[in-house]
Amino acid sequence: MAPRDPSPAQPRRAFHDAASGSTLVSVAPGGHYVTSDSNEIVVTLLGSCVAACARDTVSGVGGLNHFLLPTGDVHDRAQGSDEAMRFGDYAMETLLNSIYRKGGQRGRIEFKIFGGARVLGGSSLLKIGEQNIAFVEKFLRTEGFPIVSRSVGGTAPRRLRFHPATGKAFVQELDRTTAANVTHEEETYSSRLRRRAPAGEVEFF
Repeated sequence: MAPRDPSPAQPRRAFHDAASGSTLVSVAPGGHYVTSDSNEIVVTLLGSCVAACARDTVSGVGGLNHFLLPTGDVHDRAQGSDEAMRFGDYAMETLLNSIYRKGGQRGRIEFKIFGGARVLGGSSLLKIGEQNIAFVEKFLRTEGFPIVSRSVGGTAPRRLRFHPATGKAFVQELDRTTAANVTHEEETYSSRLRRRAPAGEVEFF
């Protein structure tokens, strides 16, 4: 995969966590973040979306993406923007290329995958979680990357913290109220992208 420059938009915010002494970098739907800073922990909140966490096991360079749908067409992928980042195929390439640019090497990269829940409500999102899981598992299998851990499926949304330097991931399943909030956030994001795309470009399953 050839590197893409410049990197597409990476919706995120960072804040200091006094309890751990680390910087938490929060990634929103359609975003990704890669770091070589051992003090940074990447966090996200997942419903039907999937996050793939990747790291170079030698250098500790790594991060995660957060995508809503499995695949997009050539037009979507060519945009190089958050419209393209909603799709898993583009999001996976972008995550890997960001790691390569920071010195990561293909043969040393491992993955952990999270999300893909069938969360409450959100009728347009009911089957997307399963499709996202199937996509990311097939992608990594085809590309030859090991999946060393996973927490996918089910009905509960997840709060995820990933520390690339060590590869440790911390997952918390959340309650029904949070499930409704996460579903609303994902549907708001997908609706915004639908409005910005030409009619018929985005199909929801």
